[in-house]
Amino acid sequence: MKKTIYITFLIIISVVYTACISSTTVDEPIGRYTFELLQKLDTISSDDFGNHFISLEELREFVKDTTIEDTFRNAMTKVSKEKHREGLLQAYEMLKESGERHQINWKNITFEEYVYRLRLDSGVEFHDGFVIFKHNSEKYLAKVISFEHQEKQQLFTLSNFEPATK
Repeated sequence: MKKTIYITFLIIISVVYTACISSTTVDEPIGRYTFELLQKLDTISSDDFGNHFISLEELREFVKDTTIEDTFRNAMTKVSKEKHREGLLQAYEMLKESGERHQINWKNITFEEYVYRLRLDSGVEFHDGFVIFKHNSEKYLAKVISFEHQEKQQLFTLSNFEPATK
């Protein structure tokens, strides 16, 4: 019984330690870039918003890499221009609606930090991160997924934001 508890304790410690060292807080350009995009939400159109993300053409060029697994390659080559545009429009509208609900004045938000974790999936090294920003005295988290293409981190998705819990 003691041995089982000891082993369980070691496993928990190693999982927590791994989680702590695999998240990185940095002032990486993609975090600032995403924050600056959020700051413009009151003034840009949905088309301008979409121009801040990796384009469908760039995605299709990216997946030609031989290290990319077929599942991701097939998913990206089968996405139509309309579906791609629809996904970006949905992200734009969700952010705008949540901004109204939380009474966010986007030009008055302040950058706190960008935190991310590397995730290898289908031969792609994704940066799963959060842009943490402040409005008035409240902190918020916006989920960001990016990856490197042409020696630069490219914004792949920007999910809705939520109030920080801590």
